[in-house]
Parts: sequence; structure tokens; C-alpha cells
Amino acid sequence: LENVELTELTFAQVAEKAGLGERTVYRHFPNKDALLDGWWRAHKAKLEQDQFPDTFEALQPFPLRAFPTFDSEAEVMRGAVLSPQGRAMTLARNADRKAAIRRAVVGELGPDVDDDTIQTVCASVQLLQSATAWLTMRDYWDLAGDQSGQIAQRAIRAIFDAARQGRL
Repeated sequence: LENVELTELTFAQVAEKAGLGERTVYRHFPNKDALLDGWWRAHKAKLEQDQFPDTFEALQPFPLRAFPTFDSEAEVMRGAVLSPQGRAMTLARNADRKAAIRRAVVGELGPDVDDDTIQTVCASVQLLQSATAWLTMRDYWDLAGDQSGQIAQRAIRAIFDAARQGRL
């Protein structure tokens, strides 16, 4: 469903794209929120992000895998980033995402690192691996997903290196 904003998505469009009757789509998704939630879950599974990465080893390569996939669904991802529905889907899992990132950061930097450094690293990593970062690099820097994924990965490594050296 390229070039369709999430706010404008209709059951008829989904049915046509899937080769199904509109009533069949309604049988599986009783309303638009359920439809969008189903898409979001399928999208996360495609990215292998059913579970948020909670180790440094899983966190730092994530943009390399995710950002090219975002490119393949660019207009849907744009809707997920910019629409109220997309924001709601993202925020619905934000507590889980933050907890996983915190586990990765504390696991890598150790429990004795001060809270300000932990928060700085966590917030920075969440931003750098986000669809918002991907969209910004795509729209403002004309970067493809593989390029922006490499940049995000290098930035994540640099932030961890600076934190390890006490420079944050």
C-alpha cells in the first residue's frame, strides 16, 4: 500500500491489495485500530523486533538490519512516524523499549555508571535506532537505509565509547 498515509488507509484498499473481500478483512480486524495494530505486529516480526534488543551485541547492529527494511516500506514507515496512529503504536510499547535499552546500556557499561550517563546513553541510542532517525537521514540527507544504518551504528558505538571513557 505504497503512497497511502495511515490516516487515510481504508479497508477497501487493504482488501484490494490482499486480494480479499472487504468483509473478510473486517472479520479479522473489526476496526481501523485493530487493523493498524495487526500491521504493526507483522512489521515488527519482519524486522525480528518482536523482542527489543536488550544487549549491546543486539542493540548496536539493529539499524543495519532495520533501516534498509524501512526503505522497502518507505511510505508506510513515513505514515508510522508522522501520523497520530503511528505515534500511538510506538508509544504503546515505549516502556518495554526503554527497559530493554536500559538493560543493554547497564549490561555494557556496568551498574556503577551514574544515572545521568545511563539516561544520556539510553535516550541517544533510542533516537539513533528509531524510524525517526531513518526518516530524517532519508529526507534531509538523501541517504538510503543501508547508509543511514551504518551511520546510526557508528554513532551508537561512539556514544558507548565516550561513556566508557567518562566523556559524557
